[in-house]
Amino acid sequence: MKKKYLLLLPEIIIVILSAYWFLDNYLGRNVINPFALAVFFILLFQVIFQNKFIGMFLATITALFSIYMVFAVMSEFREFSSFTPEARNLLIFGLTFCILLFASSIIMIYKFLSKVF
Repeated sequence: MKKKYLLLLPEIIIVILSAYWFLDNYLGRNVINPFALAVFFILLFQVIFQNKFIGMFLATITALFSIYMVFAVMSEFREFSSFTPEARNLLIFGLTFCILLFASSIIMIYKFLSKVF
C-alpha cells in the first residue's frame, strides 16, 4: 500500500512544479501561459488515470527538459562576474529544482517501464 503511494509521489511533485510555473506566470507577470496550464492539466490527468504509455512519454520529456534546464541555469550563472549572493541563490534553487525534476522523472520511468514491458 505504501509503495503505491510512494511511486505516485514523483508525479505529484511534477504537478506541483507545473502549478508553480503557471502561478508564477499568472501572479508575477499577469500573463496566462497556455502551455503551462496545458502541462498542469495533462499531468493532473496522468496522476488520476495512470496511463502507462502517456506516463513513459511524460517522464521522458520531463527528464530531457530537466537536463536542458541544468544547462540554462549554468548559462545564467556564467553571466555573473563574481560569485555573489544572487549567483549562489541561482545555483541553489535552480539546480535543486532541476535535480528534483530529473529524479522524479527517473522514478516515473522506472515505474512505467515495468508496466510497459
